[in-house]
Amino acid sequence: MTRTNGQATRRRAGTAASVLVAAAVLAGGTAAPAQASWSGELQTCKDRYGSEYYLGWDIPTVVLARGSTGVCVRELQEELVEAGAVATADEPGFVDGVFGPKTYSAVVTYQLRHTVTGGADGVVGRYTWHNLISHVYFE
Repeated sequence: MTRTNGQATRRRAGTAASVLVAAAVLAGGTAAPAQASWSGELQTCKDRYGSEYYLGWDIPTVVLARGSTGVCVRELQEELVEAGAVATADEPGFVDGVFGPKTYSAVVTYQLRHTVTGGADGVVGRYTWHNLISHVYFE
């Protein structure tokens, strides 16, 4: 699943959740607070590899680096595109689930721009996941 505008998708999902909550309240029911709409791939990544609550955010525990493949890498790549860390020329075909040289470059670019704790090492661990998820999903 390649997203073209994930922020708009999350915004629409959040709006839809708010409408459903309001409808339930007006109908006399009770409703739980709306939660952030997670991408399906992020949730799959967390379900498959675990997650931890770190500085207020539920983040994947998987560490990604060159050679990693799969759904977590696809999610990472989608978030890097949304965060503007991918060169325009590299965007077509960028989200492929393979952590290769272009993904490495985008990770380092993101880590430098956002002063990620631990420095710009091209490895996606706790600090990069936390920074990226809080930036893309909640800013």
